[in-house]
Amino acid sequence: MGYSALFILLAVCAPVYAGDILVNISAKQATAPVYLALVAADQQHWPATPLLQVQAENGVALLSEVPPGRYAVQLYQDSNGNGQLDLSPRGIPLEPVGFSANPPLAKGKPTPLACLFAHGSGDTELHIELYSARARR
Repeated sequence: MGYSALFILLAVCAPVYAGDILVNISAKQATAPVYLALVAADQQHWPATPLLQVQAENGVALLSEVPPGRYAVQLYQDSNGNGQLDLSPRGIPLEPVGFSANPPLAKGKPTPLACLFAHGSGDTELHIELYSARARR
């Protein structure tokens, strides 16, 4: 077997390593639960409902063994307990919300592509600031 055939065989059979994504959350309110959506960054829209409620009492959320890829993260705190991110008629979040890459929110909710980050086979650390509608006024 030639070297190129051996290299191709090793590349195809090599395991895909999945690292963790560590999300550091700033400006979290003490009592409201935090919800997180992790999506492929090339999606057009965020999911209507969050993927999971995360434990983030210390301001950190951990997503374990995420395969390498291009992702986007949305976080929000459900201040009124209705299980969804409330938006104004213009699409501006009414509850504390944050996105990977911390894009400006003046024009409403950004697309996943605007929040893109690359996650490799190792661990990735993100810093996301939660912005409150009251703080922007």
